[in-house]
Amino acid sequence: MTATFQLFLPQQYSETIPVPPEGSALKVGALPQNQTCDLSAADITGLCEQSAADFVGFLDFPISDSGLPDPLVSGQLETPQHSLIVCPLNRATLFSQAWDTLTPTAAALALNPLEHALVLFRKADLQNLQNLTANSHLLWQAFIQLIQAEADCQILDAVIDVDDYHGFPRHLPELAPHEPGSECEWLYSLLQAYQPEKDLPKISSRPDAKAVKAGLLCIHDYLEESHQYSQSVQHDGRHRAGDYWHHIMHRREPDYSNAKYWSRAVGHHPLLNALPDVIAPLFAQFEDDQVLDWQTPLVSSGRWSLNAFVDCCAESAASGNASLDTFARQSQWIEMQLLLQRTSLDATTG
Repeated sequence: MTATFQLFLPQQYSETIPVPPEGSALKVGALPQNQTCDLSAADITGLCEQSAADFVGFLDFPISDSGLPDPLVSGQLETPQHSLIVCPLNRATLFSQAWDTLTPTAAALALNPLEHALVLFRKADLQNLQNLTANSHLLWQAFIQLIQAEADCQILDAVIDVDDYHGFPRHLPELAPHEPGSECEWLYSLLQAYQPEKDLPKISSRPDAKAVKAGLLCIHDYLEESHQYSQSVQHDGRHRAGDYWHHIMHRREPDYSNAKYWSRAVGHHPLLNALPDVIAPLFAQFEDDQVLDWQTPLVSSGRWSLNAFVDCCAESAASGNASLDTFARQSQWIEMQLLLQRTSLDATTG
């Protein structure tokens, strides 16, 4: 069974996309707003009503000359049961790893898929959604709601080659964040309601399952709530993931001395052996000596230093150096996403 697709992009990008050949299953249109996060419920309803396609998709990035994957252009996708089709962007490694490792609900809560992939919604399912709260991420909320309703989601093997995307969300979490405002109440409600014990399959470590929730809350800047969960499983779990999230929470408060206390409690977490290889390539993006000076203390020993990264974050805050802030926020994003994946694995594997 073939399907038809309508792709919507910001006006400036829809005008430069390679035109699909005649008879293609794909049509391209322009968003009424500059980005998908600017779309209102009325905007989304209007786009669905104007399209005759089976699926409507949304993308915030300019597509490179290599164009779109052939399955979307030809329509040769088996889609009888799918409500969602996700085509990752090139370099969306953390996003793809999240979907390989986490449950669909946890992955949908951990990263906004519209910042890392082309998301295609079955139009009828999107139109039938109820109780979407007015906010700046309506499509993300719709995605989570469908996932929680156990909608079938297909992750394509193909990737879309886009410009202006480097593997990170456009707005990286701050090193020392303020608590999110009222516009994020919808996400806070979903995070509070999330129950890893019911979502994760075959739990073998309940402290690590609880630490998954601590991690999701920490990623989205709900530090006090994250603290409650990490503190409740301190010094417990397969690799003391709760203590690691406890460490990150205090580093982000920021309470650097307390963060270093909890780094000692973490001990030899396996992520500390993996992070140097993942973060080392970031240094090639920077020419600022204040960033490059951290290469040796952070990654050159082959083991990530939690205390050195605390000092790096402290220097970033004290100096106001924009390059160092970007590097530290990118490193923090990688650390939190990979730690969440490792925490979930610890909760479910023997």
